[in-house]
Amino acid sequence: MVKEHGWYPYEFQSGTTVAVAGDDYVVVASDTRLTENHAILSRTHSNVYKMHNNSLLLSTGFLGDVLTLKKTLEGRIKTYEYTHNKPISTPALAQMISIMMYGRRFFPYYTNTVITGLDTDGKGCVFAFDPVGSMTQQLYACEGSAMPLILPILDAHILGKNTSKPGPVKRTKEETVKMIKDIYMAACERNVELGDGVVIHV
Repeated sequence: MVKEHGWYPYEFQSGTTVAVAGDDYVVVASDTRLTENHAILSRTHSNVYKMHNNSLLLSTGFLGDVLTLKKTLEGRIKTYEYTHNKPISTPALAQMISIMMYGRRFFPYYTNTVITGLDTDGKGCVFAFDPVGSMTQQLYACEGSAMPLILPILDAHILGKNTSKPGPVKRTKEETVKMIKDIYMAACERNVELGDGVVIHV
């Protein structure tokens, strides 16, 4: 009997991130559980990485690619700042990531990536990417293993979708933080890859 032997370089190692942009703030959250095939590898791993004073990288998926993406970005940010003699803005960083990921489109980073922070006007901004670099700016984003559970809740709480009062809902920083805590507590009851703790950045 002939058997085909293959090699697959990727492993989805879970994690769930949420980012919500406000008028003058961004609230970012990540659970701290790192799993692989339902085995818990770490209970203290955050999927949020500080890139510079104004931007945060949220990335879940294959941890090897997440860390490679982060390290490559740190080098490119330094090059940008030496070349232009100014800190990189969050929208410029988002464009840099999009170009970098598109350059790897034939062997892409196996990551669910979001970049967030404040734009040049001080307004919150969230940019989400697919693995080959297509980018969209959104009011909020959720990536990771619990995304199918959390995204409909965010749709209802932020845009008023599928509710009796449709339309955007304005929230303060404090209300947004409380909403995200409640969402994570609800989702961890239904998703075994989500849990242990939540790290929140404002």
